[in-house]
Amino acid sequence: MNYDKAHDLAHAMRESEEYKELMAAQEAVKADAVATALVRTFMAQQMQWEYAKLSGAPEADELQKKQEELMPQIQENAAATSYLQAQMRWSQISNDIYKIISEPITEGMKVLDHGEQQQPKH
Repeated sequence: MNYDKAHDLAHAMRESEEYKELMAAQEAVKADAVATALVRTFMAQQMQWEYAKLSGAPEADELQKKQEELMPQIQENAAATSYLQAQMRWSQISNDIYKIISEPITEGMKVLDHGEQQQPKH
């Protein structure tokens, strides 16, 4: 296995404009206590909402409403807005990269697929 390629990928990711924008936006948020609180609250609520939605929990609608109520405050804070936008772009890119590299990882697990069960030979 050539780990150099994995390190090359990590380096290329860190050199991307999206990563650099995310890191700059992160520094701006760290320098602004209000932005930090807004981003932390939004991201925590986002995770709670996504979990509630996936699990079919009845509080999903209430959690979504809380996020919608928080949005005007976020939009008024340039650092929080920039960070969340940069984080969304970075998340999409990292998800795309993960899909690409996970293909060969999961190919070795196809024996566990239900559709391809084979009976043992006697």
